[in-house]
Amino acid sequence: MHRLTLALVSSLLVLVSACSKGSGPSTPTGPSSSTPTRIINLSGSLAFGSVNVGSSRDATLTITNTGTAPLTVTGMSATGGFPDHSSVSWTQGTIPAGGSQSVNVRFEPRSAGTFSGTLTVNADHTGGVNTIAVSGTGAGVTAAGTWSGRYVVERCDGTGSVQDLFCSANRGLYPAGTSLPLDLVLTQSGSTVSGTAYFGQVTGPVTGVVSSGGTLTLQGTARSSGLTITVTGWSTPINGNSMTGVINFNVGSGSLPGVAAITARLTQVTR
Repeated sequence: MHRLTLALVSSLLVLVSACSKGSGPSTPTGPSSSTPTRIINLSGSLAFGSVNVGSSRDATLTITNTGTAPLTVTGMSATGGFPDHSSVSWTQGTIPAGGSQSVNVRFEPRSAGTFSGTLTVNADHTGGVNTIAVSGTGAGVTAAGTWSGRYVVERCDGTGSVQDLFCSANRGLYPAGTSLPLDLVLTQSGSTVSGTAYFGQVTGPVTGVVSSGGTLTLQGTARSSGLTITVTGWSTPINGNSMTGVINFNVGSGSLPGVAAITARLTQVTR
């Protein structure tokens, strides 16, 4: 009987102890906190391949934010010469969490050559990858550069004292067969060419175009010391770093009547 009573008392004490431990107030737990993230990723192919100079090709770049907070894009940059041969439709703004932004990237080569580099999206990202490879080739012939060589007078027609003084067979300064210096400093944007022509000491601006096949066409007027040289025909093929062909120009003088109409052939004109 005593053993039963002791067992009951012991069980009651254990029960009371358990109840007293669980009866106190529990410590409340607040909501969990986390740091906002802005995860940037770039997708799309910016390998443009071969594009003719003066033409263009488009590609789509997608900027994705897989973070938990808005992503702010502040600009874009590129290496490998691409800034001079490309344009983009969107450069800055905000991309919401879980959102994306499509950007049209246009490759428009202004000169022949191969361009390869990296496009970087500048943003306040906390993770991810903000760079992507970009490449393209400008196909065709470029006339840009500094050209030096000579031209040989093949024919000189015209009227008056100017023709007689410059290239008459009897007493002309530059009769047929005369070799004279020629220099060109040209720049090119697309198929459009501009620069300066140097007919010896007579210099002046020239403009024109270069065809996809590599034929340069120029026009312009050079002046110096009372002389005027006006290009009347210039259609010269470019092959690599050499220029050949026939040019035509008129020579005039403010102090003498008449004009000398010269046909000349380029020789050893290179860049």
